[in-house]
Amino acid sequence: MDLIYTGKVTGALSQQLVATYADSLKDPIAAEQSDEFTKWKILYATNRLQEKNAAGETGYANEFGDTLAYGTGQVRISRKNHSDLKSKVIQTIWQGAPDPEGQVEISSLTPAEETLFFDDLNSMLEHSPQKDILVFVHGFNVNFPSAVTRAAQIANELPFNGAVICYSWPSQGGIEKYLLDGEAANASVEPMAQFLESLVNSVPKGTKINIMVHSMGNRVVMRAMNRLPDLYAQTKPFQNVVLAAPDVGVSEFKKLAPAIIAQSNRVTLYSGSGDVALVASKAVNQERRAGDSREPLIMEGVETIDVSAVDTSFMSHSYYGSNRAVLSDLFSLIKQDTAAANRKWLLSKNHLGMNYWAFDKEPPEIKKVRATSL
Repeated sequence: MDLIYTGKVTGALSQQLVATYADSLKDPIAAEQSDEFTKWKILYATNRLQEKNAAGETGYANEFGDTLAYGTGQVRISRKNHSDLKSKVIQTIWQGAPDPEGQVEISSLTPAEETLFFDDLNSMLEHSPQKDILVFVHGFNVNFPSAVTRAAQIANELPFNGAVICYSWPSQGGIEKYLLDGEAANASVEPMAQFLESLVNSVPKGTKINIMVHSMGNRVVMRAMNRLPDLYAQTKPFQNVVLAAPDVGVSEFKKLAPAIIAQSNRVTLYSGSGDVALVASKAVNQERRAGDSREPLIMEGVETIDVSAVDTSFMSHSYYGSNRAVLSDLFSLIKQDTAAANRKWLLSKNHLGMNYWAFDKEPPEIKKVRATSL
């Protein structure tokens, strides 16, 4: 399987730069490629209630389950948009990623007991070049199938060659159910904490655990991490915690963040100024949200990245999984462990005497790709 095994390459890479990323792209343990599809193995954990459809197939409802449920999903992503590296860079950065509708589907869901789940995870890690895990936690208005397919799409787009886990909390799957999702998020904190503690205790020491969480899911993860053992502040079991467009009040974010900083090697906050969803949330919750960069939220120990200059996503709320510049930045962060100060496409900014970073309209390395490829 070649370096562009997913059919996508991160936006900031040119053909000349690919060699420097070889170790981060080789030997994907969760992806298998055919001419038509890339098939992803997505491990999942959820506090949703397991159910069966009329055909006897396993699924998970919007209701709460009594215990954590585990399993494996197989997700097929069409490769019909596959092309060579140069044209893929141009197409995905400057014309937007292909519409995924009809191109992504779950082919199977297989429940597993907790012990077998972690046995499977550890078996994958044995073959992982960098011994790393990506844990994806979705936001509000996301049902279980969408959560699993989004995890696969993000792994596919980065690309990520380690083990991938989707954690799905019981979002009610409807925009009009925002307040109910808030209640579901709060009730999911303890199961999330239980899962994270089990994860840390079940994988080999030194495993790179990366957590990427979106929107209201930040309430679940941030509150859960504040319930983890005090020992984690010394051992720092989490490599990266990426807080994308957090629908968390600024005051709560400032209260919860210190514990997350203490447990992690790096904490990154992605925010934007045109995030309509967070503006609406502010009106409902009567407080500015941490993901709203119109007044950037800056804290010691958190790298704040303003995506406003490059975000063109619908409602400016889902840039973490669809914007090529942001995905390129995530790749450099998660796979290359590169600090924001060393990611050359980011501009250093200052607000009230504190530093944060923002995307240029055209990141320098992407400009180079355009100049040499068009």
